[in-house]
Amino acid sequence: MHHHEHCEHGHCAHGHHHGHQHGERGARLVFWLTTATMLAEILAGWAFGSMALLADGWHMASHAGAMAVAWFAYVFARRHAHNPDFVFGSGKVNALAGFASAVGLVLVAAYMAVESVGRLIAPVDIAFGWATLVAVSGLAVNVASAWLLRDEDHSHAHDHNLRAAYVHVLADALTSVLAIVALLGGRYLGWVWLDPLMGVVGALVVGRWAYGLLIDTGKVLLDHSADPALAGELRRRLEAEGDVAVRDLAVWCVAPRGYACQIALRDAAPRPPEHYKDLLRGVEGLVRVVVEVHPGDPRQA
Repeated sequence: MHHHEHCEHGHCAHGHHHGHQHGERGARLVFWLTTATMLAEILAGWAFGSMALLADGWHMASHAGAMAVAWFAYVFARRHAHNPDFVFGSGKVNALAGFASAVGLVLVAAYMAVESVGRLIAPVDIAFGWATLVAVSGLAVNVASAWLLRDEDHSHAHDHNLRAAYVHVLADALTSVLAIVALLGGRYLGWVWLDPLMGVVGALVVGRWAYGLLIDTGKVLLDHSADPALAGELRRRLEAEGDVAVRDLAVWCVAPRGYACQIALRDAAPRPPEHYKDLLRGVEGLVRVVVEVHPGDPRQA
């Protein structure tokens, strides 16, 4: 039996490096931008009595914290990219950061819901004019943040850390819009109940986004199987050689756009493991491959 493994860091390094540079720069800028804004919104929310604005401010606080976590994740992944102590590389720190951010979003959503229900039961006076001005400023910051984290190369589907940061920005933008709608409705229509109601709606939407992020990042952290289409492509390339049968194939995500795979195959005329490795070189994203070659009739169980 032949056994071989390899890493194709050179094949994927440029894509990972570009994506991480964009993500790290965006996370750093958005962190400083939102930290100042969230302080203004929280203070204004308490001072002006707006639950929608306060919820927006507290959510922006979680957003600033998420940006700090995302920034750390990119720095950590960059500094330990070639550290041999990490067998499959340090790429999973992005999923870990995304998972932590999602947990934070769940807590924020719960706080928003509880506080908003309390305000529905016991309304408070709201300084609509000043609160609306602050909410509009917060929305402008969210738009700028979304632009800084924009998906230049469709990397959100692969980089869970960048996706988590982007989801935080979208959630912030939503709560800002809801706050503005609630404040305008209360000021011009007398619907004071709209402010806490929008807080409840915002909590539900943020919670739904957080749930999706928890599921996706959790799969990466628990080595969930990668896209079946990728496994099918690997099997097709290997079995196109003739008397070759893939007996065991596992593919899982280890980094943004990076996959590891372990293959056991049977070949009637076994060749060196490097031969099978070469068959897979054109598959994008493979950063580590382990191949076991067993001689014998591929039709045997």
